[in-house]
Amino acid sequence: MPPRAVWRPPWYAWVIAWLAILALAYKFGQERLHHGSLALLWPPLAGAGVLGVRKLWHLPPSITMCIAIALSLFSGGWGMMGLGGIPLDRVAIVILLAQLLLLAPGVARTPRLRLRNVHLLLAIAILYALGSAVAAHTIGNGADLLALIDQFGVTPYLAFLLAPSVFAHERDRNLLLGLLVAIGAYLGTTAIFESLGPHALVFPRYIVHVDAALPEGRAGGPFQSPVSNGFSTFACGVAACMALTRWRGAWARAFAVFALVVCMYGCFLTLERGVWIAAMAGTAAAALVTRRGRRLVAPAACTCALVIGGGLTLSPALASKVSGRVGYKVSVWDRENQTAAGLRMVAAKPLLGFGWQRFISDNQEYFRQASSYPMTGYSTPERPIPLHDTYLAYAVELGLVGLALWLASIAWGLGGAVFGSADVGLRPWKLGLLAVSVFFLVVAVFDPQPQPFPELLLWSWGGVALGVLPRRRRHAPASGLA
Repeated sequence: MPPRAVWRPPWYAWVIAWLAILALAYKFGQERLHHGSLALLWPPLAGAGVLGVRKLWHLPPSITMCIAIALSLFSGGWGMMGLGGIPLDRVAIVILLAQLLLLAPGVARTPRLRLRNVHLLLAIAILYALGSAVAAHTIGNGADLLALIDQFGVTPYLAFLLAPSVFAHERDRNLLLGLLVAIGAYLGTTAIFESLGPHALVFPRYIVHVDAALPEGRAGGPFQSPVSNGFSTFACGVAACMALTRWRGAWARAFAVFALVVCMYGCFLTLERGVWIAAMAGTAAAALVTRRGRRLVAPAACTCALVIGGGLTLSPALASKVSGRVGYKVSVWDRENQTAAGLRMVAAKPLLGFGWQRFISDNQEYFRQASSYPMTGYSTPERPIPLHDTYLAYAVELGLVGLALWLASIAWGLGGAVFGSADVGLRPWKLGLLAVSVFFLVVAVFDPQPQPFPELLLWSWGGVALGVLPRRRRHAPASGLA
């Protein structure tokens, strides 16, 4: 593909950008800047940030997108990390969009973005959810709006649009694969340190502080959520399996094995039964669609049982936590009560629902005392508890119309990426996406919608597996997982 014309901003454009950032900071962040030494540190920090963006401007957009994916690990935790709540992950996404739209030098050999029919469906789903938020008067709530942007679809669907072009080349996909293996090593070791110690090795430190406030022994990682941590460690474990089949260096393969093992433990240490079930379903789905995978099902299951069984034997504390979690009944009662209340709410407003994020404020009158278990799991504005069933939550808040749009988006978007035609080099990504998608769909039955990183990772992976189809093909490409 011939290189495209690019735009190289003059040096004074970067100076103007630096001055604009300073002006905005002093206008909207005066209280923070007037305390301590931050007022003196902010100008050089902003200058360093502008220089970093200038460097990124000349690099391939795959690097910027990988940075955005990595930074989204800490989405929602920037304030607790002492960074003033600046959403660095969203800043990286904005830089990525600027690179692609303004034709930065790094995109010279990046294929053009291609709109497909599935993107129209995704846009309709986003507009529908946005309209629901406006009608329900939740659009003005910052947390509810961010949930719409980061979790329902805006940012993930945007990643699905961008990823086929950004990761069109093998070197860019290898960069993403290496990043996911490295993230898996971090998440897995953090889960082990978080659950079993030493706690001094947990980074960032807010993870330990959150665990102290909620001493349930479950590994939530930087997400502060065992479900999001379980999805992320499973997905990165899948990436480690892919790396084992593709990497040839001894040290690289050893690192992939290490990441796979700690991801396995990290997923287990979430102590979420829904995560365990989803992990088994995702692994089985990916294994059963290939001949080699079917041969490896039994050995892999035995190896997993030995590794986890050995950990339980060596750590009585962990065995006690697992035993207590398996027999924990309160969460079961919560889900039974929530399911019954959710079904009553769907019956009350079946088509359009109660409105985006309205379950927490409108659920109390739909709970009923059951005869065989106590009434738990209800939510109040002072004690917000989300509905622990993503499908039912969308049916309650967006109605059956919104639920159908969401399911159609997954079926067409992710399903089309798994089973559609593409380059042979994308087959491992398609197989991995199958495992990750099945995990996502199964865990959604037991738990609420995960946080930004899992959604961004899932749909970015989907875009990679979808690939860039040339406008004219002389030969029919290999299809899907065949």
